[in-house]
Amino acid sequence: MQAAEPIETIAQFLEWYGREEDRLAEGQDQEAHAYAELLRQRASQCSSMLCTIGDIEGQLARMESGYQAACEQTQSVQQACADLGVRRDQLMLTTSQVQAHLSVYNTLGRISQLLNSPGDRVCLDPEFLPSLTRTEEAIAFINAHSATARDSELFLMRFAQCRMRALSLIKMHALRVFKQLGADIGHAFEKNPSVGSSSRSAALYVRFRASATHLAPLLRALHERAGVAEAGSTEQQVLLDVQNAYFHARRAWLRPYIDDRLKAIAREHEQASDSTLPSVHVDSLRDWCAFMMNVCADEYRIYYDFFSGSADTVAGSSFAMSPALRAYLDSLMTIFHEHVRPIVIHESDVAVLAGLSLTLLTYHNPGNSEVSDSDNDDSSSVVSSRKSISYAPVDSELDAFYAVVDQILRDTQQRLVYKAQSFIRANISSYKVSKDDGAAVARWVQLCLRLRITDPEELVTLVAQASITVDMQQQQQQRQRQQQQRQQQGGDSDRLSSTGASSSFVDVTTAALGGGTAAADITGEPSETTARSTSSIAGLLKRMPGGHMATDDIDALRWIYPPVKSYRWLVSQIDGCIDFDVQQSVLDEALTACKQNLLNQGARFVREASSKDSQSPTPANDDIHADQLAHLFVTYNLNSIEHVFD
Repeated sequence: MQAAEPIETIAQFLEWYGREEDRLAEGQDQEAHAYAELLRQRASQCSSMLCTIGDIEGQLARMESGYQAACEQTQSVQQACADLGVRRDQLMLTTSQVQAHLSVYNTLGRISQLLNSPGDRVCLDPEFLPSLTRTEEAIAFINAHSATARDSELFLMRFAQCRMRALSLIKMHALRVFKQLGADIGHAFEKNPSVGSSSRSAALYVRFRASATHLAPLLRALHERAGVAEAGSTEQQVLLDVQNAYFHARRAWLRPYIDDRLKAIAREHEQASDSTLPSVHVDSLRDWCAFMMNVCADEYRIYYDFFSGSADTVAGSSFAMSPALRAYLDSLMTIFHEHVRPIVIHESDVAVLAGLSLTLLTYHNPGNSEVSDSDNDDSSSVVSSRKSISYAPVDSELDAFYAVVDQILRDTQQRLVYKAQSFIRANISSYKVSKDDGAAVARWVQLCLRLRITDPEELVTLVAQASITVDMQQQQQQRQRQQQQRQQQGGDSDRLSSTGASSSFVDVTTAALGGGTAAADITGEPSETTARSTSSIAGLLKRMPGGHMATDDIDALRWIYPPVKSYRWLVSQIDGCIDFDVQQSVLDEALTACKQNLLNQGARFVREASSKDSQSPTPANDDIHADQLAHLFVTYNLNSIEHVFD
């Protein structure tokens, strides 16, 4: 910063200083001036951009106004399209309604042409049932629009005629089919009168089931319409006529078939066994019940093959049996009743009546049996449950069968009770000791005196062990015969030693004592137990003269007073055949009569036989009194009564 010229004065200095100051100031403001110039340029550019943006905003505003106008126009077009769509739908609905209304009237010609077609198989046409459905729909439509439809009464009358014509065609076709089936069956039977029961059954069932294939849809349609129709309507009357024709066709051939079959079953049992045997009627009744049960089940199923769908569907639902079907099954069961009731009425044998009751109890419906009072004891409940056992299925198809079986069962049980009471009076209350029974009593008294038996338990033990020993003797003889046959086949018959059938009771007892292994093999009991039992018997046998006791003596000791036998037999026959309370009353009556006869007559005859034996030249035993033997006799027989249910 030196001056170009020497500074001599203050004025020069100040001038120089001012120049330097200006130069410095100018150097310092150059950047600011450059930046300010830049800012001025930028401001100019911003002004130019703002002008451009303003132009763009104006253009966008014009575009937005145009877009709004386009949107408004689009909405107007859409609304117009929507209105047109609604109008179009209304027109289409109107068109479909008009077409539907017209189709109702247009079907009249085709339906009339179909129903008036020649021939007798119009019902089998695939369009028959749909035409019937369309006819009913047309009638319902015309009834609903009768106020606005033109000529509605005329068309309604013509459609009603078509409907009546269709129902009449179904009826005539069904009657013709049933009549033809009856004629075919009759022709088959006339062509071969000796046809068997299986062939007749096939003719009665197979032919009908084959016809049900094409007839069932028609009858099912008729049944459905009759189910919703009013009482006394045409549908119900037509269905009733068809059912009557069906039942008439079935009944015309089934009743003779059932009657012949029941008679054939009875003849088969009579030829297979002696006609005097009680089991003939019982076996016949059992087969009759099984046959009639199958008949009712088959008739139930074949009926529902024609009417109202499948029998399996009906049986598994709450559908009630048709009253007409029930009346028809009742008429078939009347044949069974007419065969069984005379047997029950004319039968006097308690065993046969008991067998009939048990057979009927097997087939009766447990749901229909009367239940005993709740305050009965346990034994009553056990017997009641036992008598209610039934192996027959519980189903509505067997209601008619169960009704007749229960009715016959009540009659049979009443007859059984009456004849049981007559048996009690004849064989227990009014029993008189016969000559043979008197000899048996005398033989029994003689053996008891010789064995010096006064204890009933001792007598029971002797009889029981004697029975076991007799069985052992028979088994031993059978073993010896088998061994003899084997040895004869091997050529060693000369080494056999046979034992006769007249061996005494003591011989077998001694063999049991001496051969422990053999006795154990025969009786199946340990040899020590057998030895103790036979030892006690041997002690009693020592009291017999000679120590021997034959099989006849054992049978004489096992002799039971005939009224006691009759009571035991009666119990075995009627047990479980009648109601428990009635059975108990009958058995109490029989037991009372048995005890009275045993105490009055049996004891008296024992005393008389004992007195005769003691007065003989060689009395068996003087130590035993007649009263002791009478007490032994009564107690022994009462003991057998107490164990009657064992």
